[in-house]
Amino acid sequence: MRIYLIASNRGIRLVRANHRAQALSYVASQELTVRVATQDDLVKYLAEGNAVETAAPPNQGKLDL
Repeated sequence: MRIYLIASNRGIRLVRANHRAQALSYVASQELTVRVATQDDLVKYLAEGNAVETAAPPNQGKLDL
């Protein structure tokens, strides 16, 4: 186990975990909820000016071999 430092706009958290993803998941599960958006959610939040974001992995450069 290691102690991970997780920083957010709410402050710093020190979390003991087996790996980085476990530490991040632990903190996220206490602060966030995730579910599929309903049609009513889309109508409401798009009208309020929220944009749909696309979660994608960072662009990895091509290795010159």
